[in-house]
Amino acid sequence: MKFTVALTDLQKALQKILPAIPAKSTIPVLEHVHTSLTGSELTFTATDQEITISLSIPVAGETDGSMLLPARQFNDLIKELGSAGTVEITADEDAVLVTVRTPTGSYEMKGLDAREFPTIAPFPEASSALLRREDMTRMANKTVFAVSTEEYRPSMTGVFFQFHGDTATAVATDGFRLSRVIVTAQEASPFPSGLEAIIPARAVDLLKKVESDVTMDVSRTHARFSIGSLTITTRVIEEKYPPYQNVIPSDNDKSLIVNQREVLAAIKRVSLFANTNTRHVRFRIEQSSLAVHSEDEDSGGKGTETIPCEFSADTFEVGFNHRYLEEAIKNITVDDDPDLNVRMTFSTPIRAVLITPAAGADDLLMLVMPVKI
Repeated sequence: MKFTVALTDLQKALQKILPAIPAKSTIPVLEHVHTSLTGSELTFTATDQEITISLSIPVAGETDGSMLLPARQFNDLIKELGSAGTVEITADEDAVLVTVRTPTGSYEMKGLDAREFPTIAPFPEASSALLRREDMTRMANKTVFAVSTEEYRPSMTGVFFQFHGDTATAVATDGFRLSRVIVTAQEASPFPSGLEAIIPARAVDLLKKVESDVTMDVSRTHARFSIGSLTITTRVIEEKYPPYQNVIPSDNDKSLIVNQREVLAAIKRVSLFANTNTRHVRFRIEQSSLAVHSEDEDSGGKGTETIPCEFSADTFEVGFNHRYLEEAIKNITVDDDPDLNVRMTFSTPIRAVLITPAAGADDLLMLVMPVKI
């Protein structure tokens, strides 16, 4: 096996493949990248048996073949070679010896026979949906932060995707906060109605910066995301997602409008004085002012900051976990508006708070549960 490849192409490919390589595995072969050359196309495949990533790049191929490269060692070397020029890679017949050559150096490492790599089963028959690049990145970025990390609630450790013909919805919740994003289908490519899947958070993380439109295929057990020559395949979470619609209140009658940048800055400064275990901050809302307050009885520290707002009711007090509140407000965006106003609606100090863009867009919604103060 022998080929020459541009260092920039190789480095970019490895960065996309490495998330599927386990840091340490009881199955050593999984710490390798399956590398296959056919003509002028080089294909990398990596798997941890939960997520499989495959990517093809163009190369100057001389001798076809397959091998298993030690992923971390190979990546560390390629990173140190810089981004200019090309590199020549050869492997003997059984891929026991892999040689990497540059104009100034030669490096040898031990590979493995490609036949030792786990067999990747063909993707089963599936339903498909086409998502625009900007829609996929928005759905991933605006939801994955809210998934649960508690393994005893497996359905909440992923993002729930629902398709209904002209719309697709992505939802994440950990029981304390919830994020929901709705996107519309392209006219020529409506979504399949009734398609649903819970995608593990690790896989959704990989979709935050996709570079082109995404074809999402979903079977009973797996989901596959095809982005150009990049393919990400993951097991789905075979659980029933909780009825999240039931926790989204429809009768919040108190409305607060505040500048996103100002309220985030106030929360960040005041939360420096919050108890590190509870992370509590308190809002005291008047018709034209919002006071953000926190204090830590253990250390004796406290902080208060007041900013302008518009409030539709009389004086109202409510408490939050400041980290949950910050993440929710930070993820309210509309066309990258740097001076965005957000709307928060309340009913009582112990019921769910809704956070949306103040302009009234209904495609993005955050929910945060208050805390008792």
